[in-house]
Amino acid sequence: MWRDLHLGAMKNVPLPDIIVEDIEIERVVNGKTWIIISPRAEHKEGVIYGTSVDITIKDPNGRNTHIYADGSTFTRENNDITLTNGDGTMTEKGKTYDMQSGFVEYDADTERWNFSKGVTLSSENMVISGDAGVYDTRSGDCYITNGGTVTWTN
Repeated sequence: MWRDLHLGAMKNVPLPDIIVEDIEIERVVNGKTWIIISPRAEHKEGVIYGTSVDITIKDPNGRNTHIYADGSTFTRENNDITLTNGDGTMTEKGKTYDMQSGFVEYDADTERWNFSKGVTLSSENMVISGDAGVYDTRSGDCYITNGGTVTWTN
C-alpha cells in the first residue's frame, strides 16, 4: 500500500530493462567457455546483476575454474565481472587451488583477477592470505598486495 501511495516518487528510480529467473548463460571470452548460472538476473544500463551466481570457466589449455558468489555484475561492453563473497576452485595439471575473497574483479582485457576485502589462496600444502591480491591468468603469477601471510604444511 505504501508503494501505491507513493507512485509519484517512484518515477525517478531506474528500473531494469529485464529480469530473468533461473538463467544459464554460456559465452566464450578470450577463448575460454564461461557458463554462468543464477536463480535471478537483472539487466540494467548494459550491466547484468546476478544473485547466487555459479560460474564455470573451461580453458582449452586444461585449466578449469569453478566459482560461487553471493552476487555479481557482468558488463556486456567489455566482459568484466565483479563478484561479492567469492569462493572458488581452479584445477590445472592435476593440482587444485582454492580461493576465497570478499570482493573479486575480473578484467577481461588483461585476464587478471583482482581480490580485495580479504583473500585466501590455498593449495595442497600452502595457504596464502592477505587483504588483497592479484592472479594473472596469462603469466600464472599470483601475489598478495599490501602484505600477507604464507603457511606451509607437510
